[in-house]
Amino acid sequence: MHRKLSNIFYEVRDPLLEWDDIGGYSEVKQTLREMVCLPLMKPGLISLHNLGLPAGVMMWGPLGTGITMLAEACAREAGVSFVYISGQEMLGKGGELVEAFDCAVHEAPCVLFVSDCEWLAPRAGCDYEWGPGNFRAIPPTFADKDLSRLFIEQVDRINSVANVALMGSCYRIDTVDQALIKEKKRFNRKVFVPPPTADDREGMLEIYLKRMPNLADDVDRRALAEAAEGYVGWDIESLCKRATVNAIKEDARIVTMAHFTKALEEIRPFLTPDMTEKYHRIRTMDCPHHYEF
Repeated sequence: MHRKLSNIFYEVRDPLLEWDDIGGYSEVKQTLREMVCLPLMKPGLISLHNLGLPAGVMMWGPLGTGITMLAEACAREAGVSFVYISGQEMLGKGGELVEAFDCAVHEAPCVLFVSDCEWLAPRAGCDYEWGPGNFRAIPPTFADKDLSRLFIEQVDRINSVANVALMGSCYRIDTVDQALIKEKKRFNRKVFVPPPTADDREGMLEIYLKRMPNLADDVDRRALAEAAEGYVGWDIESLCKRATVNAIKEDARIVTMAHFTKALEEIRPFLTPDMTEKYHRIRTMDCPHHYEF
């Protein structure tokens, strides 16, 4: 039985999301299957082959791409509990942070996922600028040094517990305290969730289109995906809602391609070109060894 929790800082739940509930990112999903699910599902074989286990897996990439959903899908595939800690909500709550890690120990086997690690363990003096004057998505506040130290201590503690798959996320890998990601017993593996490609956006679009009961046959999914450059998941959701609103305003009983075309002009993409370029530049400059099992 799961412990009943009455707070918003963390939660324990039976995972419900599957891979097909998340649009796009086929390569990312395959990497997570290997790095997270295999150690939980086949620990004996991994030990037999002396492969070694990732201490922790840090996913990083743009907001709105479904990173938390990907972590939950890992737990679902592995058939274990999902323990979720909100890094944002944990600021100033050292006692609750320790309690959340205690829950992961209690729940093992489980996936323990800590979101927004750059809030809990920020890198001192890093540059948050994407391009001249563009500071989009920069965290508004950060943990103090005591909480950051406590977080790292808890990461070290959980890695001595068998059958707990530690996962984390941040929006940029270069904004996280290097002590958290360079040490072999902490988050020693990384998974880049890149700005969505046209294929990824088409997969996301398909998720939301399936929920629209009155869709015209002329809606060209590929054309929309290609036109939605810079969109992340929540932009795709907004696009579908805006197209529906456009249809309702015209008293139309079906949502047509014309309604989507108009919506494309109304929904501003989250990702700017300089953000996309810098994401790929950061990944190219990072050590490739950390992205392999």
